[in-house]
Amino acid sequence: MLHVLLVATLLWQDPAPAAKPPAPATFAQLLDQHFAAWDKDGDGTLSAVEIDGLCVDATLTGEPAAAAAALKRIVRSGKYAVPELTRANLAQPPKGKPATPDTKAAKDSKDTRPPADAKGPEPDPAAAQDRRDSGETPATTLKAPNFQASHSSALRKIVTTNRVLFGDDTPDLDRCRQGPLGNCYFVAAVGAFVHRDSAAVKQLVQEREGGGYEVRFADGKSIVVTPLTDAEVALSGTTGDEGLWLPVLEKALGSLRREANPERYTMATATDAIAKGGSSAAIIRMLTGHQTARITLKKRPRGTVKDADGKSVPKPPVAAGPVDALAAKVRSDVGEALTQRRLVTCSTGTEPQPPGISGKHAYAVLAFDAAKDELTLWNPHGNTFRPKGEPGRSAGYPTKAGVFCLPVRDFVQVFGSVSMETDQPLPEPKAAPREAPAKQG
Repeated sequence: MLHVLLVATLLWQDPAPAAKPPAPATFAQLLDQHFAAWDKDGDGTLSAVEIDGLCVDATLTGEPAAAAAALKRIVRSGKYAVPELTRANLAQPPKGKPATPDTKAAKDSKDTRPPADAKGPEPDPAAAQDRRDSGETPATTLKAPNFQASHSSALRKIVTTNRVLFGDDTPDLDRCRQGPLGNCYFVAAVGAFVHRDSAAVKQLVQEREGGGYEVRFADGKSIVVTPLTDAEVALSGTTGDEGLWLPVLEKALGSLRREANPERYTMATATDAIAKGGSSAAIIRMLTGHQTARITLKKRPRGTVKDADGKSVPKPPVAAGPVDALAAKVRSDVGEALTQRRLVTCSTGTEPQPPGISGKHAYAVLAFDAAKDELTLWNPHGNTFRPKGEPGRSAGYPTKAGVFCLPVRDFVQVFGSVSMETDQPLPEPKAAPREAPAKQG
């Protein structure tokens, strides 16, 4: 009887606590494990071509894929003082920081839930540098790369991304934001497109039986793209928990560019072809099949001036006309375009901008309120910003999930140009010239 009671007592005791999952491997640890296999030519150094091959390798997943994406992200940017990519150099911890990820980064990389977005996207330890990498915020000096921070950011994105094409019947901009590519021009135009008609983007992309996607743009261009690898997911834009439609569109555009100009775009990663900037007007034409119009708000005078070191630099831009005249044109032309539900984007230059607004960056124009005489814009960074002082050009404008409003007079003094969809269809593509028949005999 005593034996039976002892067994029953043991059975009723609380089970042993579950073992704590191991912390993610650090970037240095992963490189130590995989360096020999990744160094395909055995020369002791990882080349750009070898890193590129890792990023399109579908068998590379999870932590190793995040390490490959971190390498690609930093090497591609051109904004870092990148050391020779030997095993010894890559094993070095960031200056002044431990080699292990901090508590928040480790927690984030294991969290499989999409992050809460009550106040817009969560801060990303590499996000500020990504903006410099993409050319949107000029960097004055090359900085030492932080491979661990980029790896932690890439791993979190790999773990939390919803891998369906559309996770919502009505895609929106709430969680949509640009990744570490210099493709704000593309995301801004896509953002305007999605805001106008949330279902329209679902007509562009179709899943293929057996995997991959077919993308058909309104200008007649189409392309079949392979499924995204984990590293490609880490290197692309994001829609939060709403699926892969944005990174698939990015890969489609890159694939089209590479297909049209293989001599220029030789790398295996298709998104290399859309990094480093482009034209929002060209993307509007692709998305709508319509021609575009432009309003120039600022122009750059010819010639250069000397900086503090005596180097010649371009003269700063100046207004393209009187503020009142430019404001009147924006009210008329942009107001009409938005009333007609046409796509509108705008961009800033390299000159200093109000707080919360990025230089050399593209934005979607979502609405015009004639009664308030203000425009509503969307920043592809999806940022949140609170002015320290009265909202305006000095303190900036309240921003949530990238959306903010500003008066038309401020708009024409901050932004450099506007691109607008028109109601004119694109001309039919010219037929390829026929070859002359070969001469006989």
